[in-house]
Amino acid sequence: MLSSHAKISPDSHPGSSSSGRAALLRWAGWFFLGNAGIALLISLRYLGAVRLPDGEYALLFSVLAFIGHFASLGFIGALLLFLPILILPYRRLAFFLGIVLATLFILGITIDTFIFSQYRFHLNGMVLNLLLGGAAEEIFTFSGIMWGIALLFLVALVAAEWWLARSVWRFVQATPGRPHGYLVGSILFTVFLAQNIMYAWADATSYTPITKQIRLLPAYQPLTAKRWFVKHGWVDLDARPVLSRIDKSSSLDYPKHPLRCEASAKPLNILYLVIDSWRFDAMTERITPNVHRLAQESLVFEDHYSGANSTRTGIFTLFYGLPGTYWHAMLAEQRGSVFVEQLMALGYRLGIFASAKLFSPEFDRTVFAAVEDLRVRSSGDTPRERDQNITDEFIDFLDGTEQPFFGFLFYDSPHGYDFPPDYPLVFQPSWGAVNYLLLDNDFDRTPFFNRYKNSVHYVDSLVGRVFKRLEHRGMLEKTVIVITGDHGQEFNDNKLNYWGHNSNFSPWQTRVPLVIHWPGKEPRHIRHQTSHFDITPTMMHDILGCSNEMQEYSSGKHLFEDEPEPYLLLSSYGQFAVMEPDRITVVDEFGNVDILGQDYREIPGAALPTERMRSVMEEMSRFYAR
Repeated sequence: MLSSHAKISPDSHPGSSSSGRAALLRWAGWFFLGNAGIALLISLRYLGAVRLPDGEYALLFSVLAFIGHFASLGFIGALLLFLPILILPYRRLAFFLGIVLATLFILGITIDTFIFSQYRFHLNGMVLNLLLGGAAEEIFTFSGIMWGIALLFLVALVAAEWWLARSVWRFVQATPGRPHGYLVGSILFTVFLAQNIMYAWADATSYTPITKQIRLLPAYQPLTAKRWFVKHGWVDLDARPVLSRIDKSSSLDYPKHPLRCEASAKPLNILYLVIDSWRFDAMTERITPNVHRLAQESLVFEDHYSGANSTRTGIFTLFYGLPGTYWHAMLAEQRGSVFVEQLMALGYRLGIFASAKLFSPEFDRTVFAAVEDLRVRSSGDTPRERDQNITDEFIDFLDGTEQPFFGFLFYDSPHGYDFPPDYPLVFQPSWGAVNYLLLDNDFDRTPFFNRYKNSVHYVDSLVGRVFKRLEHRGMLEKTVIVITGDHGQEFNDNKLNYWGHNSNFSPWQTRVPLVIHWPGKEPRHIRHQTSHFDITPTMMHDILGCSNEMQEYSSGKHLFEDEPEPYLLLSSYGQFAVMEPDRITVVDEFGNVDILGQDYREIPGAALPTERMRSVMEEMSRFYAR
């Protein structure tokens, strides 16, 4: 057996010796640390696509984040190599596996810098499928010379990795038992920890020069601890923190041109009534009698979709008219909706009343970021109590307001299947208490669905009070009322054991009602497909008098334009989907791509539509600065 200080020649086989295994493990660590350094140098290309951070704290974070992030990626690469070394500690095998992993790592980072430079997002499952599916030339226009350079780069990269592997091996042999690794590892761990703590502080205190930088780094998952800061009294959610600093520089190009808006001499009030988890077939005379009654003298959109299957992105698409894939960039830069900002610029008084907390998801730092003294929480321990609270407070708001106003009421009871204990049960049998453990593909959904419909009926009773107050105040014919949901709610409708929302992009989770009471417009039913993307541009054009092209600040079109869109881009917390008439292409958070029919079952042999996905990529990057 070799001693711990014995040198192993570059061509020897350590066999099963513990010293040889230890030397190879050290080699793997140093080898991937070297590759982390190479990746770090290549990643400096990301900085060419955005403005440099502003301020000393931001600059310090940028340095620490780049070092800590790529060191952590190198550590992951070393871990992947540790297992085969522990099982078969042969140098040539370790070299081969290490060079393959490192080459893929550096190649991936290099390709990602090109993807980011062009589209302002990182390599993901959709792009990978396009590349591997032979669409690389359609994403990047490569000449023969460029392909030759790419091949030479690959050959040079493999050769460089071989040289690095041998050089690191010589270093390991020359320094047996030295504590260099522990020292470097401790320093890098400290850097990694420091940049995560800095980000958690910046996230909690809205310090955007730091938070907006995370979009630069591929696969970066920062530490957040806002609730911890709040719990320990370090952050006050009801007041803007003293340390908060909103960076005026931006990597977003939103809106693409300054808005040109001029309000009418007699501006209409605007009221958004949004019901959480309100599916499209739950707007009937029996389920929602008050909404149904108003719908008789309103515009009813019969084929309307949210832009999402979840609350965060559903509300985002409603107010921004943009795909939910822009959420993280807007949050990182604290960029509010231009719709809300324009309401304020035109003198609208805002009444924002949400049953659920507006800081989780962070609508206080996205949609309503520009609103001072924002009401971020409601009174009550249950959704029904909070829904009652927002109704009472909005009615008080109406009684004390002067026109024009914008109101936002966001009801939560259907999300929690909640209503008062003594509320009359219109739909029976109604489940007494929701037990998610009982839900499976054979479960009789009727009592559960009835409980949901009873909760929607309860919210409708509260909405009825709002209608009566508007009518009593003479405001009904001076107010545009938009009534919709943030997303749908599924009750195993496709017999695939899906319940609730945020689990698929079928119409049961994405299609919602849309009723618009619009004074001066004839009541009618509109049958062409519309979406949340279309509401903001329509409101801004028709009511706020914005003359810009709608594509300058949204991905939508006018609600009354009946020319069908080729696809609808839906999104969730970590997924997005492209809905077309005959298919739904889903890209999940792990990069997997599924092509499904309208019944949400896989279409055998379906291929990823290259041109369509290229158009999707462009729309997902159009509002980033170039």
